[in-house]
Amino acid sequence: MLRLIQIVFLFIFAWNQVGVAARQKVLVTVYYESKCPDSRYFVRDQLQPAVNLLHKYIRLKLVPFGKAHSIDRGRNGFKCQHGPSECAGNMVQSCALDLMQERNDVEKVSYVNCEMQTEAGTRNDMRCVVEAGLRPSDVQDCIRSRGRSLQLEAEYLTNQIRPRFIPTTTLNGVFKQIDQDSSLRDLTATLCTVIREGPCAHYHSMLRYILL
Repeated sequence: MLRLIQIVFLFIFAWNQVGVAARQKVLVTVYYESKCPDSRYFVRDQLQPAVNLLHKYIRLKLVPFGKAHSIDRGRNGFKCQHGPSECAGNMVQSCALDLMQERNDVEKVSYVNCEMQTEAGTRNDMRCVVEAGLRPSDVQDCIRSRGRSLQLEAEYLTNQIRPRFIPTTTLNGVFKQIDQDSSLRDLTATLCTVIREGPCAHYHSMLRYILL
């Protein structure tokens, strides 16, 4: 009897583990630009708190490009909404984030928040790079070697949705205006309409209470 109980327990445990492994994280993609005031406020007030709370349930993709465009496929640089310094800031962030691929989303958004609040990268100031535990020389090497290709990739991704407003957020690769509008007001609540567990379970309980 004891042996049977142990087998049943192991089966339930294994099934639960399969469910956890199979759970799809929500892909949250944020399209922004390094000197955009709206992007700055969004990263600080919406994105960082949401990622800190829900990082176990999401995958974050950060695309620093915004309303920029390449000139001759980037061979003659890029033109950015807020001038050349924004192009420099976008490229610094592209390279730093590329070097942070193995880091978790909390660390990535912490780095981006530093850049957005200080605009350090737009002045070739590497303080946020250093705070993120990266070597400035590695970021500079990236800018020289593959910075253009990283920004061309960011341009390609941005052009797939052609955002009318920056920042723009998509969920699981799909743009919906209702999600965009909601994300700007309360990104955590917006994500909790998709995520039904963890911290979001409390949100759904409160919502049911309000609706009753």
